[in-house]
Amino acid sequence: MFSKTEIFSDIIQIVKMDYAGAAEKQGVNRPEEYLITDEMEDRDFIETVQSYLLDFKDGHLSFNAKGAVIPNLGFRARRYENELYVTEATEEKRLQKGDQIVEIDGLTVEEFGNRHSKVLEDTVLERQFWNVALRKAEDILVVRDGVKFGLSLHKYERTPYIPSYELKKLNPDTVYMKLTDFAQEKPILDLLEKHKDDLNHSANLIIDIRVNYGGNDMFYFPILDYVFNRPTSFNSLFQADEVMYTNYTERNCRLWINTLRGYLEQELDAETEKWAKGEIALFEKNKGKGLQVVQNDLDYSIQGQAAPQNVYVLTDVMCGSSGDTFAKNVKKSPKVQVVGRPTMGIIDFCNVTTMDYGDYEFGYSISKMDEKYYTNETGVTPHVHIPWTPEHLEEDVDLEWVMGEIERKSVVAKELQ
Repeated sequence: MFSKTEIFSDIIQIVKMDYAGAAEKQGVNRPEEYLITDEMEDRDFIETVQSYLLDFKDGHLSFNAKGAVIPNLGFRARRYENELYVTEATEEKRLQKGDQIVEIDGLTVEEFGNRHSKVLEDTVLERQFWNVALRKAEDILVVRDGVKFGLSLHKYERTPYIPSYELKKLNPDTVYMKLTDFAQEKPILDLLEKHKDDLNHSANLIIDIRVNYGGNDMFYFPILDYVFNRPTSFNSLFQADEVMYTNYTERNCRLWINTLRGYLEQELDAETEKWAKGEIALFEKNKGKGLQVVQNDLDYSIQGQAAPQNVYVLTDVMCGSSGDTFAKNVKKSPKVQVVGRPTMGIIDFCNVTTMDYGDYEFGYSISKMDEKYYTNETGVTPHVHIPWTPEHLEEDVDLEWVMGEIERKSVVAKELQ
């Protein structure tokens, strides 16, 4: 059993020695500003460590209690100008989609946001994480149809996350695919196999990753066959100096090899299994060597094909990690238009492993990209930026734009015949 002070001391050591961003983040690494004692309450301990990690501005740094239930307010909200709008009301039945929150604990939304700016994590309003900030609130003032009413916030049991891997035809020429993570390979392979004919005979493919919690890049590779229009080597998508570094410390190699062995317990295709075994051999070979350029000896052959002729990828701030890299990589295909808002932006530091402390766990990245190619401050920017507004609560503005673009291209094509 680890004490609280022992855990924090070890995290400080990891951040200095094992974390891939140790060198460039040393200027914001100020553990002396945070007091941890063995007598403090669990919630205070967790929030203090999380506050320390927020200084690094790296969404892949995390600290949680395994048995703790993350406070669930039963609704989600997003900011537009100086109001919050309820985007989803699940367990909280007193609220409904479209309600406006105009005050929080007696403060305006702007004042409350300024007070809790650290947990919002961004100054761009449509990129702020208000669902996290609201956990610190007790009361809100709501406006519905011009009528104001106050609510004391409650906590609800959280509905378990169920991933969505969905594909459907919107019309004879257009297929819509929704993927909320890339955490499993088999469901994605099954989806592609089941709808192979639709994909091969549609002019347009829409891939919705506006909410995508990431996973493993290898698991989305089969989708790239439909995204690129010709056979392509995956490694050829990157510039010569667009390299990745991995910190091959003893601890990192031990933890990452365990992660890779966990992947091998899934039902994988032959290429993915070969990759995982190759990675294990690489980490065993480099154990203890510290920060090294990752050698891309393994490659992936994207088959590529003409159909679908047009690919539209919908993105937003809740698309992160492997969702980020998917958006970044598909932008390199001439068939693709990325539409919506910039992604979360948490891929400068990647390959997340977990240090287990019994009741707690700490996640951190063991790899990083060359800083010339950092995107964390902005996320992956779309080709077509559609700002988030309350209109999105009434209709799918992003999808409507895409359908309008598909129609426009269809009309132009007919005129040229």
